[in-house]
Amino acid sequence: MSDQQRGPFSDMHDEFNPKKLDVLAALREAYGGAWNNLSEMLRLIWLPGSLYLAFSLVGSFLPLENNLLLGVLVELATFFLWAIVSVAWYRFILVGAKPDRAYQINFGRREARFLFVCLGLVMLAVPSLLFGGPPEFPPAEYMRGVIASAGAAGSLIGFFGIMLSFVGIYFLVRLLLLLPAVAIDEPLNVRMVLERTRGNFWRITALSVLASLPLLVIVTIVFAAGLPVFLAMIFSSLVSIFFAIVNVAVLAIAFRELIGPPGAMAADLDRQDTI
Repeated sequence: MSDQQRGPFSDMHDEFNPKKLDVLAALREAYGGAWNNLSEMLRLIWLPGSLYLAFSLVGSFLPLENNLLLGVLVELATFFLWAIVSVAWYRFILVGAKPDRAYQINFGRREARFLFVCLGLVMLAVPSLLFGGPPEFPPAEYMRGVIASAGAAGSLIGFFGIMLSFVGIYFLVRLLLLLPAVAIDEPLNVRMVLERTRGNFWRITALSVLASLPLLVIVTIVFAAGLPVFLAMIFSSLVSIFFAIVNVAVLAIAFRELIGPPGAMAADLDRQDTI
């Protein structure tokens, strides 16, 4: 790609190759770019990011199970704030966009489209939550009860449920690249994303898992160290900011490498299945 098409994160490849994603190169670029641009990316989102962390801590410490309305409000607030934060970071990484004022909390059509796509991706995960959710998840418990009470038919229901879960996760992983697309105002070209991610399911999965794995290790060590829960939560929240940048960056890099530079999806508007 030419220098004009490069964002603040340095490109790891000289040419656009939409066939296979280089997982290790993408990880190196994501971690290096997150570290080198950490102060700038924090400046972009310090206010919505601070509010997001505050609501997350509230959700962790308050007994929200006894107050359904408060719990719903906290979850909605974190959901909307995360959309603002993610869109700002995607735009910075892919197109170098910076808002005029770092203390703005902007939620407009772009962020609304981002949430719309997030909800669509969540729907793809519903079968796996129903048929393989944890014991404390009521819908999963209910489905297990239905399967157990259905006798021989229950085994068939469970089999098809597991197969549907795998299909949902398969398309969920491949369609994750719609998130950076809507953040930079690309059209929702599902067909193009599926074409360009063909053969990259395991690569995108590995990229997402490896980007988050160090955070899980750090959080486990922090809580195992015997620190007071409040201090451990604050430290873990601060560390998670860096890894949140990395997780956004890996999808942005995967989008650039598999789909193409900004504008690639818009150039495909003549296809009938483009929204």
